[in-house]
Amino acid sequence: MTTSELEMHRRGAIGATLGAPSLAATSGASAAPDAKPPTTIRTAPPPRGCFGIVQPGIKRTAFLNAPPGMSPAAFQDHWIGTYASGLKTRGARTITVNLIDKEHSPEKRFDAVTEMVFDSDRAYEQEYLVSRTAYTEEAEHTKPSITIISRQIGIRDFDPGRPKPAVKRFGVLRRKRELTSDALAVSWRNNHAPLFAANDYLRRYFINLTDRTYAPDVPWDGYADIWWDDFASTALHSDARVPLPDSDAEEVMYMFMTPHVVI
Repeated sequence: MTTSELEMHRRGAIGATLGAPSLAATSGASAAPDAKPPTTIRTAPPPRGCFGIVQPGIKRTAFLNAPPGMSPAAFQDHWIGTYASGLKTRGARTITVNLIDKEHSPEKRFDAVTEMVFDSDRAYEQEYLVSRTAYTEEAEHTKPSITIISRQIGIRDFDPGRPKPAVKRFGVLRRKRELTSDALAVSWRNNHAPLFAANDYLRRYFINLTDRTYAPDVPWDGYADIWWDDFASTALHSDARVPLPDSDAEEVMYMFMTPHVVI
């Protein structure tokens, strides 16, 4: 099996679980969700023809804490000044470092979150699994509390032509014990996502499902990446009957954050 075939197999495994193809397996066709919610509740329309499709590439998300004696803001500046120049010249397609908003994040377990999206499994493996690189050095120095390697599923994307929203939140989820990873993925994508993402106040909603090929022991099954225009909108719902985000969860960590795009 070639490298590209292996990568499509890995991404397709999640797609097969969901009953939806990956983008690599489609030619611009829309993959509609299989859910049949009550007709009185509106569901989200496919965002630019990719509803529920496993996106190309792979994402690494690391949850970090500042060293003792260093403030979170100083840690973010230190991270950007120390690692950004070496990381952005190779490897990841996009890198974002987020500062946790402690005022609006009740659990306050972390100070910062880094997100790195790679175009392919091979690109990720070259930076983390083959030899010592700027990426492995960053990981050794920052010692993430949690690292999630995930496949992204597009549910609702930013609206073209509108300003980028100001409020970003992760909801990191551990499934209920009676659910398998596959059952959670199907329920999340097919039942919850099309209803929750139809909320008029929501501006972006992506699911990140943990890829157990690279993260077999991480205790979290994925997270929702959600954006709103402002904090007042986060408590608003177009329909009160939409299921709660944690309906399939044993535990959920919610954290608001302010992103800084490196590349």
